[in-house]
Amino acid sequence: MDEINIFKGFNTPIEIGTRVTLILTAIENKASLDDLVMLDYALLYSQEFGGPENLHPALPNHIAEITHRREFMPKAIQFFLERGLIELLMQDSGYFYQSNDSTLDFVSCLQSSYYKKAWKRLSWISENRIKITNTNVIGLVKS
Repeated sequence: MDEINIFKGFNTPIEIGTRVTLILTAIENKASLDDLVMLDYALLYSQEFGGPENLHPALPNHIAEITHRREFMPKAIQFFLERGLIELLMQDSGYFYQSNDSTLDFVSCLQSSYYKKAWKRLSWISENRIKITNTNVIGLVKS
């Protein structure tokens, strides 16, 4: 029987982790895992939060991507932590992540049209961080 190869190139841990480095650079502050999940989702589907045009097409049931991110983002973050591209902060209130000088060096190398489009949305993400991270996911499903 022939084996079917399924392309798994979208929202891989490397792609998610790369977007996390962009987000952490843009917000210039620490963020929790849950905050990063929502900020990454908002980066791709910014129109749902009253922002600019979506970076990814809004396919049916794309809201389910939030659970995918929550599952794979720790692996993505760990990959970038091990390479010194993200810093981990352990505080009494939980674990947080932040950018460092290496993060900035890394993201400055991202020159594809995809990442250039992402950069245009990151200032909006930074300005609307609180609104995005406080968004009720159930409310997104109903809209």
